[in-house]
Amino acid sequence: MSPALAGATVGGVSGAASSTPVRALVAVSTGVVLLAGCGGGGGSETAAGSSAPATSTAAQTTAPDLASGLLTAEAFDPAATVVAVSLEQLRAGAGLAGMGDDLTVTPEECAPAVQGTQPYLDAFDDVVGLSATSPSGVTVEILLRGGPTSGAVELLASAVQVCPQAQVSSPGIGTATVTFEEVPVPDLGDGAIGLRFTTVVAAADGTEVTVPALIGVFQDGDRLGILTSLADPRTPNAPAPDAAAFAALLGEAYDVQADALG
Repeated sequence: MSPALAGATVGGVSGAASSTPVRALVAVSTGVVLLAGCGGGGGSETAAGSSAPATSTAAQTTAPDLASGLLTAEAFDPAATVVAVSLEQLRAGAGLAGMGDDLTVTPEECAPAVQGTQPYLDAFDDVVGLSATSPSGVTVEILLRGGPTSGAVELLASAVQVCPQAQVSSPGIGTATVTFEEVPVPDLGDGAIGLRFTTVVAAADGTEVTVPALIGVFQDGDRLGILTSLADPRTPNAPAPDAAAFAALLGEAYDVQADALG
């Protein structure tokens, strides 16, 4: 890579960096940190499984209600607070929006994995989500239908292989290092991938906050499922999510949507 390209700002990246599926999937995973406060505090008060979460504005006149494919509260820790996450909350919390507009990515070839302040939710006809917040962490599930699903899992895997670690920074927040490592998940539908996703944020005062997380993505026809679990950054010494339990939950998430939506 040319030294002149190192540290290029996100807004200036073009070409392969504009791949919508990769931007959407990885931006969602990053933005889960910002969604941590949605469950049980300021988020929707609708319990999952009792009423449909808010969806995108595009009407679904013939297909089953996408929200019927979400996990129910019974799939999570009994101590967890499970609530619907609205489309507006997903838009507000996704991506690296919390780091401000002057976001810089180093090295430049990592831009496809972190580009954009939010996922392209509007590229899909239907979007639903929920969050489950327990004393130790947060799990967020998102289902998307009718958008750029083809090859999304492969594109995400390729992006991680090219850039297993990236550094992102902005003047207002500081610097964060994000590291990806593939983890085993079941063979699901038209493809699935699991990643260990660790964010280390260095504040201006020299302190650091480490947020370990897991993200799983599957494709099932015209649907994408995204499941992310992370240790609550507000809880000191919270344990990292268990990879085996997460893989099992991802498999359950796939089965629930496949059974409900066909």
